[in-house]
Amino acid sequence: LENKIVALGDAEVKSSLFSINANEIVGFYEGLIGKAKIQNLIASEKATFKTSQITINSNFMNYNIEKKTLLVEGDNISMISNLGNVYSQNKLLYNKDEKKILLDGNVLIILKNPKTKINANKLIINIDESENIVYVKAIDNVNVTIDSFKQNISSNEAEFFNIEQKINFEGDVIIKQNESFLKGNSAVIDFEKGLSSITSNEQNSVTGIFY
Repeated sequence: LENKIVALGDAEVKSSLFSINANEIVGFYEGLIGKAKIQNLIASEKATFKTSQITINSNFMNYNIEKKTLLVEGDNISMISNLGNVYSQNKLLYNKDEKKILLDGNVLIILKNPKTKINANKLIINIDESENIVYVKAIDNVNVTIDSFKQNISSNEAEFFNIEQKINFEGDVIIKQNESFLKGNSAVIDFEKGLSSITSNEQNSVTGIFY
């Protein structure tokens, strides 16, 4: 009567594109059972969503089969990828057709190479056809820690380009290294060249203190 199927206890759904595991999975369908088409899958309690390159864990997730979108909500969201691990305390939206993953709520991404941590209120992640992460944009209260440079950078926004191995910073940029720091409007970290550069606009100049 409710057009749903409920699987309880080590439940699993498999397809050629993804798999979902959870303690409970509810499938909502249209049409008569046996000939029906499942529209949505809602997984709760230790839920895991897997594709060829991405694994997402949470206690609640809703997958729309037609739109190929996954909505994940909760304060304990994690994602494992080729680039590194991502954590969120509010929401994650995965969109396969648009090749985007949006995260909201004190988001942290820990990159494997280069060893870097990016923390922000929001993240926009672009993936390629093979679901490899190629681009990350951090928005609002951005804080980046680069182990190899022993630097900490804060800004309003930051963009990481995986192929080019660069991070661009915009807005109220502060680069700290030990007790020394630089302030400006824009900055670029080039991991291949091992260089950090900072610039300012016409109204302001780059300032810094070195120890």
